Amino acid sequence: MTTLAHITDLHLPLHGRLRRGELISKRAFSALNWARKRRRTHLVEVAEALAADLVAHAPDHTAVTGDTVNFGLPREFEAGAAWIDRFGAPQDVSFVPGNHEAILKNVEAKRDAAFARFATGDDGVTGYPWIRRRNEIALIGVSTSVSTPPLFAQGRVGAAQLEALGNALQATKGLCRVILIHHPPSGPCKPRKRLLDADAFRSVLAEHGAELVLHGHNHKALLSWIDTCDGRTPVIGAPSASIGHGWRDHPAEWRLFEIEKCADGFDIHMRRRRITKSNGLEDYGTFRLSQPLLPA
Repeated sequence: MTTLAHITDLHLPLHGRLRRGELISKRAFSALNWARKRRRTHLVEVAEALAADLVAHAPDHTAVTGDTVNFGLPREFEAGAAWIDRFGAPQDVSFVPGNHEAILKNVEAKRDAAFARFATGDDGVTGYPWIRRRNEIALIGVSTSVSTPPLFAQGRVGAAQLEALGNALQATKGLCRVILIHHPPSGPCKPRKRLLDADAFRSVLAEHGAELVLHGHNHKALLSWIDTCDGRTPVIGAPSASIGHGWRDHPAEWRLFEIEKCADGFDIHMRRRRITKSNGLEDYGTFRLSQPLLPA
C-alpha cells in the first residue's frame, strides 16, 4: 500500500510589502482583493496547522496542486517552494502550478526554476506533463497555469500538453495513474474560472483511462467523475489549505489517500482531515473511491 497526501491552494502571505513597481495590471487587482478579503480568510496559522498534521501522518508522497502564492512574484515562488520543503525531500513531494502562479505573463521560467525540485520527472526533464513513478503509483503533473485578464482565473492545458498527456497515460497503464492539475476538468466551475479546454482533457482520459484526478482552485470539497475506457475516474477537489473554520462552508482540509493494488485494479480510500475552531485537525470521514464500470 502507498499513502498519498493532497494539499492545495495555500495562498501563503507575502513577506514584506508589495513594491510600487510590482502593482501593475492584474497584480493591482489581486492586491486589492487581498487587502479587502483574502488576508482575513487565508490564515497562515491554519496552513501551518495543516502542514504539521500532514507531516505527522508521514505519507509516502505529498501532492501540492497550485496557488501556493498570491501575486505571482518571483520572490513569492522562492518562499513558497521553501515552505513546502517541510513536506519532505524533493523526490517525496510533487507540485503543479495554479493561476496565482501566473498572475502576469513571462514569469514561467522563474516559477518553474523555483519549483523544479518538486516538478521534475523520473527522466530528469522539467516541463509538463511530467511522470514520477512511486511504488504502484504513476503521478502525472499537468500545468493549467496561464495568464488571464483581470477578474478572470481561467486555465488551459494546451494541445501539446494534451498530446503528451495521452502518451504518458498509455506509457503508465497498469499503474495507478494519478493526475495532478489545478483547475477542475469536470464538475461545477464559474465561467470566469473554468478550464478552457476541459472537453479536450476529458477526451484524452476517455481514450486512455486514469485512476484518479486531484485538483484545487475552487476552494471547495468536490467530487465528480469522468467516463473513460476503463470505467469512471474520480475527480477530487480539495478546499483551500488556509481558510479558517467558520469563514466559509468549506474550511481548510488536506486528504490522505491509501492506494493498494487489488485483483481488478486499485483499491483507493480517502481520509479527510479538517480544521477545527481551535485550529486543531479532526477526521471528517473516510471514503472508498471505487470505479463504477460503464454500462455495456
